[in-house]
This record gives sequence, structure tokens and C-alpha cells, in this order.
Amino acid sequence: MSPTVALILALLVTPSGVDIKIDKDAEKRMWEHEELLHQEMTRLLQEIEGNNSVMESLFLSARQLLWLPWLTTAILLSVAFWLVRRWKHASSRRWDGSSSKEKVGSEEKASSKDEISEHGKQGLPSTKLLKELVDELLGVCRVLSRRSFMPELHPAARMDTNPESCSIQESSTYRPLVILRPPPGHSFSPESTKQLPARRIRVALECLCSGEQLLGQRCFLHTSGSQLPTDQDWYLLDTLCTGSCLDIEKVTCWVQRLVVSAWLLLPHSHHCQLTALPSSKSCSFQLSSISGLHCTIEMALAVQQGSSGAYLSLE
Repeated sequence: MSPTVALILALLVTPSGVDIKIDKDAEKRMWEHEELLHQEMTRLLQEIEGNNSVMESLFLSARQLLWLPWLTTAILLSVAFWLVRRWKHASSRRWDGSSSKEKVGSEEKASSKDEISEHGKQGLPSTKLLKELVDELLGVCRVLSRRSFMPELHPAARMDTNPESCSIQESSTYRPLVILRPPPGHSFSPESTKQLPARRIRVALECLCSGEQLLGQRCFLHTSGSQLPTDQDWYLLDTLCTGSCLDIEKVTCWVQRLVVSAWLLLPHSHHCQLTALPSSKSCSFQLSSISGLHCTIEMALAVQQGSSGAYLSLE
């Protein structure tokens, strides 16, 4: 082989080895660079995923905060609606119970009024209803009497049951017996002589000094005139007595005024009218209905003699 050919062959062989070596180094660097880029890309993706989870949590929190007022309002409305339904149910139950009780009570209380008003259209009430009416009327009279230290009117324990004096249908007259009881600090006692039986009622003052401080009672016996009330109706002796005994004419006029005043305080006054009849010795009233029918109530006044239960009529 000639030297020229050998030289050419040597030149062709040497550069190719260098290129192979260079290509391997470049390929290694490129692989490392690619691995580095892959790691960096993985890190970036992880960061992006982390940021996305944080954003999602923030977004969910924001949505919850936006729904929270509506949810609270819905809960409050539900509770309010439940309470209203429960209150209406309880109210309806109470109303049913109270209405039934009121119906029964009103029927019982209004029975006498209905009967009186019904009789006012068709006739007058029976003797039983008149007795209840007079008892209620005397109760109001007692309240008025206590305010002025005047006698109290009480129905007698046993009433006159004679049909001729009690039957409204037959005689149209009702005659109850009314007992006068003395006010505190006073006493009633029959005045009699050896020749005549007891027909007059004597009024005496009693000492109330022991109870004046405890019960607030006024002692008319040991109280000076300047300490007594200026109204003369406070003085039983001056208003109802002649001397020291009850005057039947004064007592009758006083009872008539008291009964008429008490009648105006009763609900029955809207259905019937009570009028005092002029009389000097009998305490008489006329009870008139709306239809124009009427009956007479004649109160027989009396005082009780001691604790025996006997009565002494005022004549």
C-alpha cells in the first residue's frame, strides 16, 4: 500500500471516533437536562395542584358563607312557623274548654235573668225567682249600709209561705220578711211597760273603744261631736229615731230610698223597673216588666229579739 493511501485511510478513521464520543456526551447532557426538566415540570404540577385544592377550599368556603344567611333564615322561619302552629293549637284547645265552661257558667248565671226577661214579655217571675231577686237586692243594700253605719237589711231565716201572701199568679203581691240589724256600736232592744207589751224598738249606743284601735271602728258613745262626720246620715239616732226609739215612718222612707238606689246597681234593672210606692208605714214597691205587667213587693220590717230567733215587727 502506498503511503498516500495509508494517510487518507488514517484521516477517515480518526474523525469518526471523535464524533461518536462527542455524540455520547451530548446525549448524556441532553438526558440529564430532560430529567431536570421533567422534575421541574412535576414540581410545578404539584404546586399547581396544591394551589387548585386551596382555591377549591376557598371557593367552597365562600359558597358556604353565601348560603349561611339563607340557611339561618330558613331555620328561623321553620321554627317560627312551628311555634305559631303550636300556639294556635293550644289556643284552640283553651278556647274550646273555656267556651264550654263559659257557656255552662253563663247559662247558670243568666238563667234567672232569662226567666225574668222572658216573664217580662209573657208575665212576671215566679215566687222563687222573686225571692232570689230580693235576696240579691238586700245584699247590695247591706254593702251600701256599711259605708254609713246604718242598719243592715237581711232576709228572714223563714219566709211567709202562705199562698195568699206569696203567690204571684193569684194575688200579684210578694211579702218578704226583712230583718233590720243594728250597725257596729248600736243595739236594738224592745221597749215595754208593765201595762203594754213591747211594741217600740229602743236604740242604744255601745262602747267600741277597745276595738277602735284594732279594727278601725268608731265609738259613737265616747267620741266628741267635733270628731264625728258632719253628714247627718251617719247618725242613726238623728236619721231613723224619734227620741231613742226607731220611727217607723223614718225607717220606711230610708229603706225605700236605699232599696231603689241598690236596684239601679243590679243588671235586672235593664229588664224591669222598681218603683217605691208612697206609704208612711209599709215599705212597698212595684216591679214592672217590659210588657207592662207588674207585681207588688211589700217588705215587712222587723228586728230580732236576742238569740231566740223571734222577731218583733215594726208597726
